[in-house]
Amino acid sequence: MTKFFPDYHLLASHVIILNVLKSKNMNLPKNAILLLVIIFIFVATAFWVTVFLSNKNKVMLGADIVEEGGSEFNKTINNMDKIIQNDKMKNKSAEILFAGDLMLDRYMRTLIDKKGGEYLTRDIKNLFLERDLNVLNLEGPITGNSSVSLGTETREAGHFKFTFDKEMARNFLIDNKIGAVNLGNNHILNFGEAGVRETVEFLKENKIDYFGSPLDDKNAYTEKEINGLKIALVCYNRFYNLGSENAINKIKDAKSKNDLAIVYTHWGNEYELVQSEIQQKIAHSFVEAGADLIIGTHPHVVQPLEIYKNKVIFYSLGNFVFDQFFSEDVRDELLVGVSFAQGKTEFVLTPIYRRSDGSLELSVEERRKKLLERLARDSIVADSLREKIKTGKFEVVN
Repeated sequence: MTKFFPDYHLLASHVIILNVLKSKNMNLPKNAILLLVIIFIFVATAFWVTVFLSNKNKVMLGADIVEEGGSEFNKTINNMDKIIQNDKMKNKSAEILFAGDLMLDRYMRTLIDKKGGEYLTRDIKNLFLERDLNVLNLEGPITGNSSVSLGTETREAGHFKFTFDKEMARNFLIDNKIGAVNLGNNHILNFGEAGVRETVEFLKENKIDYFGSPLDDKNAYTEKEINGLKIALVCYNRFYNLGSENAINKIKDAKSKNDLAIVYTHWGNEYELVQSEIQQKIAHSFVEAGADLIIGTHPHVVQPLEIYKNKVIFYSLGNFVFDQFFSEDVRDELLVGVSFAQGKTEFVLTPIYRRSDGSLELSVEERRKKLLERLARDSIVADSLREKIKTGKFEVVN
């Protein structure tokens, strides 16, 4: 790593020369003094020129290294920014688990009434308990209203209008150590603004952070501090009319105040196994605005990932708790564990599967292998990284 200040030997030489020049006991001729001054200037200049010219602003893209364009000066400044960022994260770390859409109404409400909410995640619960923070998408409001979707068929009125029972929601969120939820999705307004306000009050009462409320532009992101690391969780909801430009401004603002800015999105086309061009374009603009990681939801299926400018984009994690069983793709899900530490970010991809009774399990080896191989094949990453994705573990050097 390049040093920004002279090492002890160079500093010592400066001190010696200055002391010689200031010493009242030294009776040196003017030519000798001038020579010492010239040596001092030469040594200092040579050191700093070496620092600037030796820096090469390179970005790790998977296992490949790609040089960025621009002048040598700009490269040096960018490299300095990266080193300063790493220095800010020194001795700081955080482990976060991201999941997809949580829906506790309709058939899921029936199942919970019969068996209790604990059974849904009993076989994967340890994954949540091991992390500093767990984040998911709350796919509907939590209110005291009666369900209108319970027992409905797909084409019946109210089938897509959700509200979650408060006791059910409280038990599930607390039992699985959910620390923050995204409210920016296409169902949060199912019971109007009153439903959103009731949801917010519920989350406050139960000390669960939230972000993405459509009623409060200031809630576009929330801030968390984990082991000294300041992290902003930023919402982008394509179903709300503020647009991606507003999200870009929020990302910039969040990044200026925190060590990391993580964007949790609700976007894309339902049931499509690859991201759209619009998703990709928006994701790139978020990274360019300062996003350190992007987590996508809404399509109900797992979509590929991409590494763009050394930042990881997960286009869709698929469902989490949901009552969709009509294909294997909607029953396959992905949990993403992220470990942030100085110099690198580590990712653990955990495929899970929804059984017919709605409960979740770790995917059996054959199913796990199939999903990870699809991700490795379709993801936009360096070839050398594809084999690591197949194992479910990879890292990116910051």
